This record gives sequence, structure tokens and C-alpha cells, in this order.
Amino acid sequence: MSEAKPRRGAVALVVAMLVLLLGPGLAADEFDDFARARNAYEAGEYAVAVERFLTLLSGEPRNPAIVLESQKLLGVSYLFVGDHEAAEAALLKLLTLSPDFELDPMVFPIEVIDFFTEVKARNDERLAALARARAAEDKARRLAEEERRLAEIERLKRNVYLERSVERRSLLVALMPLGIGQFQNGEPLKGALFLGGELLLGATALTTFALHESLRSRAAKPFESAEDREAHESLEAGLRIANQVSLGVLAAVVTAGVIDSLVNFERESIAWQPVEEREVPDHLRPGGGTRIRFIPLAGEKSVGVGASGSF
Repeated sequence: MSEAKPRRGAVALVVAMLVLLLGPGLAADEFDDFARARNAYEAGEYAVAVERFLTLLSGEPRNPAIVLESQKLLGVSYLFVGDHEAAEAALLKLLTLSPDFELDPMVFPIEVIDFFTEVKARNDERLAALARARAAEDKARRLAEEERRLAEIERLKRNVYLERSVERRSLLVALMPLGIGQFQNGEPLKGALFLGGELLLGATALTTFALHESLRSRAAKPFESAEDREAHESLEAGLRIANQVSLGVLAAVVTAGVIDSLVNFERESIAWQPVEEREVPDHLRPGGGTRIRFIPLAGEKSVGVGASGSF
């Protein structure tokens, strides 16, 4: 076959449109490699184009449009360098990827179109079988999607039953210390903080009080020196201040806890819990229970009464 020149302006236009439409989704290296191979093809350097398209395809580009376009131009380039066997293999690979693929006669010369048609004719049975397999896969996928859609519709159509529970809260409990009011309000973390803080401060107050009382009994005995008396008085004053401070802080924390409990207090707490349909009494279900309806019937020669019901 003579080396027919393609209509390069049309090829460039098609490729440019492809790049404009799909360029944003392409990896930068794939686009660069494709552009270099296409440049060689458009310049008529078909041997160079073959090498560059082979390099591009060996990297397994992710974009399907780049793969198809590269496979097509690779086959045409092989054809222009006179390697008909490689050209047929490349074009057959193109048809394997897309059995309905067609070359545009406005872009390629008649020799290329004829060769492509011959490749399709020689592999007609194989391509037809591939098309049937893909059609079957598409049908199976559509059926699976339809089944999922119907299952979702059925799920949405099912009645959802909720049980309303009301928890009544006590104002007296809200006034209690140690985070009890917070626990009642459904704030366990805050309740645990108040509980731990008040217990710690209470333990500190009791400890400093006990130590201070032990020093008072020691003060009834004579001291060996003025230094001992001074040290005793200093320790006694420190324990007294520590006890007073811990009691003051404890009172402040207890007061803050009670105020917080009252601020967030609600007389009733309403909660909704899902209930299995089998646990719902029949008379509470839509259309549940037994219903009988009488319907008057009239004909040309008779009259009567019919009945319909649901059970």
C-alpha cells in the first residue's frame, strides 16, 4: 500500500477537541506523552510516532480516551510505515477495547478506512462474541442496579415504628451535690467532674481538719524551746488556712454544681426508640385489625348487599 497522507488538519482538530474536553481529568505525564506522540504523527514521522505511542501505552495510561486515541493512531502509523501485521494487531486491540469503534472517513484516507474495514471483517465472529459478552455484562449490571433500587424502595416503604418513653425528673435530685443533678440531666461527663472534684476537696478538708486537731492536743504540752513553739504555731496556722480554703472552694463547687443542674433541668425527658414490627400490636399498625365494609349491589334483575374486609 502506498503511504497515503492523512488529512492532518482534521486529525489535529479532533485531537484538540479531545484534549479540551478531557484534558482536566488527565494526568500531566499522560497528556505530555500523548502530545509528543501526536506531534510526531502529525509531522508525518510515523516511525517515531510508533515508538512514542508504544512507550505511552506500555505505561498503562488511566484515561480510556487517551488509550483509545493512542491505539488508533498507533495502528494507522504502523500502516503508514508498511507493517500491516502490526497495524492489524494494533487496530484489533482497539476493537477489542471498543467493538463498535469506527474511523472517521473525513479524517483518514480511503486506504486506511478500507484496511480497518478488512480487519473488522476478518475478526467479525470474535468481535461479535466480545460484543455479546459485554452486552451480557451490561445487562447483568443493569439488573443488579435495578434489584438494589427496588430493594431500597422496599426498605423505604417499610413502616418504621418508634416507641415514646418519658422520663420524669425530680427537682429535689437536681439540688443534690456530687454531680447527682448532672447525672439526672443526662450529662455523665460533667457529673463525673463535679463528683471527683467535690470528693477531692472534701477529703482535703477532712485531712487538714484532722491534722489541725492533732496539733491542738499537742499545744497543751510544754514546748522544749521557743523555736519549737514557733514551728508548731506556723504549722497550725498553715493547716487552719488550708482547711478553710478547701472548705470554701468545696462550697463554691457544690454551689456551682447545683446552679448548673438547675439551669439545665427539664421536668420531663422524652426519648424515641425503634421497635421491631413484630413487637407492635396489630391495632397500632396501618390497616391493622379487622375491618368489614358493606357495599350495596344492584343489577338489572336483582339487588343485594356485598361485603369486603381486611383481616
